[in-house]
Amino acid sequence: RRFEQSPFMQKMRELDERSWQKFSERDKKRKERDPNFKPQDADFQAPKSFKYDKNVNYYVVLGIDEYATLDEVKKAYRKLSLAYHPDKLSGKSQEERDEAAAIFMEVKNAYKTLADEPTRRQYDFERDRDVVSAESNGKQKKQDKASFDAAEAMKKLMQKAQENQKLPAEVVVVRVPVRLEKLVFGGHKRISRQRRVRDRDFGGYFEDTRVFRIDIPPGAEDQWAAEFRRQGDQHEHRETDTVRFLFEPKPHP
Repeated sequence: RRFEQSPFMQKMRELDERSWQKFSERDKKRKERDPNFKPQDADFQAPKSFKYDKNVNYYVVLGIDEYATLDEVKKAYRKLSLAYHPDKLSGKSQEERDEAAAIFMEVKNAYKTLADEPTRRQYDFERDRDVVSAESNGKQKKQDKASFDAAEAMKKLMQKAQENQKLPAEVVVVRVPVRLEKLVFGGHKRISRQRRVRDRDFGGYFEDTRVFRIDIPPGAEDQWAAEFRRQGDQHEHRETDTVRFLFEPKPHP
């Protein structure tokens, strides 16, 4: 009995009381958000659906807030599965598949924790208790473990998609005078042309020499054209230029 009345046990009881107050506020907000949410005392006796890590913020992993409904949890999981499920990665490099597999495992663990109501409530209470415990000692809660951040990842994917939506390519016409015999009997033409190329490693652009090898067929008409799609200058906001060579006879001297 003396132990029950000790300062340590009094502090523990106070900690539990404040933790339950905080947790009750969480339940209240979840009820306001989700009419189907029905918390029960039995949730804390139920077996966990997944052996979660309370120091991982599974809400961040799924890109949802802490009061998300079950439907929102499922929707977030389905959305991320479309991007990171192993079955969706055909054509990717081994490094990309390995990275996606690790991310999908985090996403799956988050879903197992948050999609099961008793498990989610046990997880939430443990995290709330850690916050209250840290505050009672004048400290901040220990920082969560580094994990996948769905919101940040989706933001990057959107930015990448926007970057890929470039303006259509332009057609650059290059007139090439040749001897009349070349058009009549046909022949080979080699053309060297400078083009602007994006430096994928260091950013910016550099000048590159592209050699075009063209076989002119016999009986080619004046203004016969050979076109090379996206073989010209590269641009930041526009698709790579298409180069069209127009062959015309040189004027007679």
